[in-house]
Amino acid sequence: MNHFLRSKGTRAMIWTLLLLLVISPAVGANGGPASETPPASDVVPSQANVPITNGDKQLQTGELYQFFEQAAKEFDVPMDILLAIGYAESRWNQHEGASQLNGYGLMHLADNPHNQSLVLAADLLKQSEDVIKSNRKHNIRGAAAVLQHFAQELNEATPTTLADWYTTVAEYSGLESELARKIYADDVYQFINDGVYAVVDDKDIYLEATSVEPHRGHYAELDDMSAMSSAEYPGARWVAAHSSNYTSANRESDGNTIDYVIVHTTQGSYAGAISWFQNSSSNVSAHYVLRSSDGEVTQMVHHKDIGWHAGNWEYNKHSIGLEHEGYVDDPSWYTDVMYRSSADLTRWICERHNIPKTRSRIIGHNEVPGATHTDPGPHWDWNYYMSLVTGSTGGGGSDMIVDNSTSGRFLASSNWDGSSWSSQKYGDNYRFTTPLETSDAAWYKFDVPSRGNYAVYAWWPANSGYNNNTPYVISTASGNQVVHVDQRYNGGKWNYLGTFDINGGDDWVVGVSRWTNGSGYIIADAVRLVEQ
Repeated sequence: MNHFLRSKGTRAMIWTLLLLLVISPAVGANGGPASETPPASDVVPSQANVPITNGDKQLQTGELYQFFEQAAKEFDVPMDILLAIGYAESRWNQHEGASQLNGYGLMHLADNPHNQSLVLAADLLKQSEDVIKSNRKHNIRGAAAVLQHFAQELNEATPTTLADWYTTVAEYSGLESELARKIYADDVYQFINDGVYAVVDDKDIYLEATSVEPHRGHYAELDDMSAMSSAEYPGARWVAAHSSNYTSANRESDGNTIDYVIVHTTQGSYAGAISWFQNSSSNVSAHYVLRSSDGEVTQMVHHKDIGWHAGNWEYNKHSIGLEHEGYVDDPSWYTDVMYRSSADLTRWICERHNIPKTRSRIIGHNEVPGATHTDPGPHWDWNYYMSLVTGSTGGGGSDMIVDNSTSGRFLASSNWDGSSWSSQKYGDNYRFTTPLETSDAAWYKFDVPSRGNYAVYAWWPANSGYNNNTPYVISTASGNQVVHVDQRYNGGKWNYLGTFDINGGDDWVVGVSRWTNGSGYIIADAVRLVEQ
């Protein structure tokens, strides 16, 4: 197994208040910049106790991973199944409160008319529902008990192979339609095949990739893409929302123009949102639902009809609603592939209905007058999203990318270690190091065709153990400018740092500094310059 960090030991550091002059980088004897621009720093907190591993040392797992191990053993349920369901439902995050389907905890044990897994878990464990809702250990135990119960009901015995748990996983979803259950179970098995990794409470938790072709039983007969011809958006899946959850209309022909695209977050899973819009009692729908892991699009309401998604009738009448899989408080759901898929869809909608591609017409649910919802929330990257929608990342001019492995265009000392663990990396690997008040930046060299304005983007894998205040130094025509980013979030995509006046020529343009008052590992992966 590849491991995500190579050890130099965990270091505790206390730094004093520093006020430093901004110094333009000089070129050293090795052809690279001799120094970086150290930003002014405050007192730096102690280094986070993040486990480090080397190539022959096991990852350092913590309490949460142990809860999964214990529940798997106690109820004779494969740990792969428990981990994959937990990741599919919550990204292993113990969300407070209920999801849109009234599901609780990182395993989404639910209490709704179609899914009584919370009630069943409480009965099987002889625990109160409140404990199972709020306690991670018992939430995982409850899920394992429910899975064992369903497995024995469906198969008269506990399945003996990983492939044979598919129908039990589908049953566990508690979703109303068989198509939604199939989508759910397919997602779970995709995570098992791909493998996933995260850091929770500063400890590693992971599902190692295991190649398995599930035995789908009667679900194999469901052709979930057969109705694609009914979808208006090319390549989208078509699953109709229940007719009681939207208003049948003839928009644009009847004078109701389509003027807005409204961005939502599902507060639950992709399959769960699809099932909810099919539920006749939900009284809610959106035109499209998008999946986090791969950006897949399902259309559920035709454009001519009025979806019930905005909480404001006038905005419902004049908008298209897009639901994105995830939770408002967890940015890991907002993947680059979903951003890009959503931006492509929004651009297509805007061009089809002559909607200006501006932030006044492409809005969040929270921006609808009278809205009581906060989605898509503070972690939704509007700058990046709008740049994808408008195509401004292309700029019509030069578009240059330098990766940490680009020959002759990346420079870093031996203090910057390499890793290939995170699936959010750009290319084959990335570099990492610890914060230190020293001039030891990782630099990116660009052959800039001519002086002008260039948008600068940075790509990093995100992790809760990474730095919350990483300095990017941009060498502009008027001197160095520093932009700080939080590398715990927004990984696996291009993050907009700003637009800068940059000199023409082949030179070191962007550096990632170690000089920060933040804590956690500093990552240097890839940088992009786009001529404006």
